Amino acid sequence: MTTRFSLSRRNLLQLGAASAGLAALGPLANVAQAIDSRKFLVLVNLDGGNDSLNTAVPLNIGAYHDRRPSLSIETPLELTTGPAATSEYGLHPNLTGLQSLHADGQLAMVQKVGYPDANRSHFTSKDVFHTGDTSALDANNKTGWVARYAGLYNPHSLGCISIGYNAKALQGPDVNLLQMNKLSGFAYNNDGRFAGESAKRLQVAKALLERHTGSGNVLAVKNAIQAGHQNIEKIQQIVDSYVPNVEYSGSRFGQSLQGISQLVQGGGLGTDIYYTGIGGFDTHSGQGVTGGRHPNLMSDLNSGIETFANDMKAIGKWQDCVMVVFSEFGRRNFENGSGGTDHGAGQTMLLTGGAVQGGTYGSDLVSSDIRDQSSLPMEVDFRQVFSEVIANHLGHDASPVFPDTNQITANALGIV
Repeated sequence: MTTRFSLSRRNLLQLGAASAGLAALGPLANVAQAIDSRKFLVLVNLDGGNDSLNTAVPLNIGAYHDRRPSLSIETPLELTTGPAATSEYGLHPNLTGLQSLHADGQLAMVQKVGYPDANRSHFTSKDVFHTGDTSALDANNKTGWVARYAGLYNPHSLGCISIGYNAKALQGPDVNLLQMNKLSGFAYNNDGRFAGESAKRLQVAKALLERHTGSGNVLAVKNAIQAGHQNIEKIQQIVDSYVPNVEYSGSRFGQSLQGISQLVQGGGLGTDIYYTGIGGFDTHSGQGVTGGRHPNLMSDLNSGIETFANDMKAIGKWQDCVMVVFSEFGRRNFENGSGGTDHGAGQTMLLTGGAVQGGTYGSDLVSSDIRDQSSLPMEVDFRQVFSEVIANHLGHDASPVFPDTNQITANALGIV
């Protein structure tokens, strides 16, 4: 006796919901089987407003020490060797790995970065950085610039991926990009009460989908769910076959970068942009100099980037990589009464990678920038930095990615 099975539109949609939102992942690109030649960008968001003056430290400006009597760094790391040698700036003492990258000519520091009419609200400034739009008062109703990029140049759900950081930059109405807390958690497991039955549930779901025939929207949902299943398996295969070349830290940032490395080493997923970040940079109190909140964040940043760089070098992908480190704003030039710094304006963006031309970009800091103003001035638009990476590294026209006409105009930087 043969049992007939009919899957209605309602049942199929319920199955789709039970499949952890897999329909949102289709259509997807096929996963490559070997490391490909794709160039890629890694975005590192320092959430909360990083203190640029204690990251890229001005060496010859007395006002820096005058306005920060207890927070200024007395002995920063020197940057006096290599093709981009400078005696104007040093690095936070915990950024030893970035110091080595600078000595190799692969660390760029872009000074006085921001956007016109900057807002010192975390929420507004983050919205601007995520959408690339200075009118982004409500980013939930705006398309993120990374999503805009994917829609234009890499329109599938794995075209850009975020790991360990929930980024509005990847959100948009036309492209639903993949965001996950950690790569190891990306699996088919829709019922925590019976976690051990995951494989069996997946087998049943696949069988039900295979037996269903339909058309129109129902068929599209079925195909999207099946594509999601296939790509979950491919990503799990990448994770299972990963052989580490280096040891990443156990921090959220370190594990996020390891997840990116796993995807790159697994052949890539047709991904142009990876997004991640570190939280905790809103250092209004107890900021610290060589020990404490900000120094610990610098250590985490340094360990992650240094390890990732060594990893990419080991598999021959460092030359194809550009990493951009940025925050929603810098901090004030002066310390406050709580041993910290308050919300500022201009910041120093950092770029590294095998394709980066190391050095200092934008106009150098001068005494009046620190002595006479509450925050660093803004002379380079952050969208110019991203645009040059998109154009010169990823090979695409950046003007439709950042269509906002309210931008600071400046000469080309030439970082990549």
